[in-house]
Amino acid sequence: MTLIVAATLHAHPAIGIVADAAGNIYYSDNVHVWRISPDGNRSIVVANVHTHELWLDSAGNLYGEHLWYEGERTNRWGHRVWKRSPTGEIVDFIAARQGFREDYGDFSFVRCNDGWFYWMAREGPATVLKRARPGAPAAVFVQLGRMRPGWLGITPACDLIFADRGVVHRVSQRRVTALHTRPLGNIMGLWADQANNVYAAAPERRQVVRISSNGAVSIAATSPEPWRPSGGLVTSGGDLWLLEFDPANHQRARRLSSRSGR
Repeated sequence: MTLIVAATLHAHPAIGIVADAAGNIYYSDNVHVWRISPDGNRSIVVANVHTHELWLDSAGNLYGEHLWYEGERTNRWGHRVWKRSPTGEIVDFIAARQGFREDYGDFSFVRCNDGWFYWMAREGPATVLKRARPGAPAAVFVQLGRMRPGWLGITPACDLIFADRGVVHRVSQRRVTALHTRPLGNIMGLWADQANNVYAAAPERRQVVRISSNGAVSIAATSPEPWRPSGGLVTSGGDLWLLEFDPANHQRARRLSSRSGR
């Protein structure tokens, strides 16, 4: 069975889609953050936020960023990080401030279930930093040299995943390993399932590529015209959820049931 829900997008595609323990799916379309309940009902849970990434903590709190542009009169940007509790209360986790968010040392959406969070320092040689919690000392996780990763992802085993020039890499115990040899083109969202398979959204190919633990590359899903994938997740039950966008700047969440064989 395939379930599709669509919404309007007014900016570059979001990659943020997460699932909570109760089976609710949360995703961003850069206009609102939506929740899809296990019975398929869809509702807005955080309105009017330009959010590219999402993160759920173990208590069910949902986090996202709101980025805005004031217009040509001031030509200024601003941002804040919000937090939504399981009861629906929304507060600012990081208060509104001017400019783009460039300092991820106080909060990152790339977080492991052990509490550590990771971000990229892009000044000079590419370096991934990590921190146990806001305010704790930052530490170098891995130096990537001339690589220029895009979006970062993380596996259930707390391995970091990223793409450099179309090749997906995994960082395990500070060792960087290319998971395949042939470039896949532009890569957006990256995620993994409990079986250690890594998934990459390749919008130019209109495909989600699955890379198994032994390096085998296969197609997990293909987006029909005019849609392209930007992100996704695999639920504990094995369903593949995709975020997709089209040329008219609409974005939708689509579920491919494990029972349908994808």
